[in-house]
Amino acid sequence: MKISGLNSGNYRHRAVVTIFLVILLLGAVIFANNNESFYTRPIAKITSITETYTKQSGDIYGNSEKIYTQDIKAVVMNGVHRGEIITLSNNTSESQVFDTRYEVRDEVFISYREDAQKNIISAGILDLKRDRQLIYIIIIFVFLIVVIGRKKGLRSLASVSVNIMISWMLIDLYVKRYNVILITAAASLLFILISILLVNGINNKSFAAICGTIAGTLFSLLLTLAVILVTDGKGIYYDEMDFLAYDSTRLFIVEVIIGTLGGIIDIAITISSAINEIYMKNPDIEVKMLVSSGREIGKDIMGTMANVLVFAYISGSIPMIILWIKNGYSTFNIINYNLSLEVTRALTGSIGIVISIPITIYISVLLLTYKRSGVKT
Repeated sequence: MKISGLNSGNYRHRAVVTIFLVILLLGAVIFANNNESFYTRPIAKITSITETYTKQSGDIYGNSEKIYTQDIKAVVMNGVHRGEIITLSNNTSESQVFDTRYEVRDEVFISYREDAQKNIISAGILDLKRDRQLIYIIIIFVFLIVVIGRKKGLRSLASVSVNIMISWMLIDLYVKRYNVILITAAASLLFILISILLVNGINNKSFAAICGTIAGTLFSLLLTLAVILVTDGKGIYYDEMDFLAYDSTRLFIVEVIIGTLGGIIDIAITISSAINEIYMKNPDIEVKMLVSSGREIGKDIMGTMANVLVFAYISGSIPMIILWIKNGYSTFNIINYNLSLEVTRALTGSIGIVISIPITIYISVLLLTYKRSGVKT
């Protein structure tokens, strides 16, 4: 009877959570499609488009592309002119590097001019309204993480939400010219504690993962500082960071810390959880065997996590790499000059991952095997 009652209670709890989640997701969909009134900027929804070929455009390097003109009719979705039909014009190219090709049902931010009677006499497109697509992606992400992760999925969502808020505060403090290194170090510690403790709870495997993450991140930071100190910062080209009128070296260090952090947290909690699971299945396992198993696990995931960092950093440069190749840059120049920032970040992050593996293994084994009968995991 007790077991039946417990199962019944679990089913009711899951049903309530499922209904709440469905209502929340449906509410998000409705909001995404009817949120124009929340914007102060005028928004128009495109109802028809007539596209005509205009000309062929070229540059000094011999590259060429076709230019098109879109004659657009749209209806204003908010403000005092809501419901009015307006005409818009948009020039677009094949590459769409500096422009956008619009489609029917797209919503766009607009600006307009009025006459003395407050009638719209001309209007232009400022930007595409993209929040609906973003909300759809968020809905899919939330649905999958809750369905697959269940209770831990909900905790993960809470962790992500809190970390996003901390990141936003962090950027605001950057803009206000606070010491970026100190506030990033403090924020990183919060990221580690929230990401691990909120999802996995307070236990030995969480403590081992925290120690491994801090050690790996600190080693990456010290290595980065050493490289900058020895080379006097020469050989690392900070690309677009130079436009910020800020200390590019400090911002680079911040990028290394935050970029490395995610990968090291992932690998540290994976190893500590795996070792914990092995130990729980066989509490009498020898320390040597437990360490050996941890090393094998670490070897398997070391390469893949290093690749994750490399792909993550390099992928953002793919459009620029294509542009440089089209404009005659050699492979050596692209790697040596233009990709030095991404390569440096990927290498320092990968080293941090490698260092965190043995640290996490030995701390996990130490906590699990010390006073075996008296330690809860």
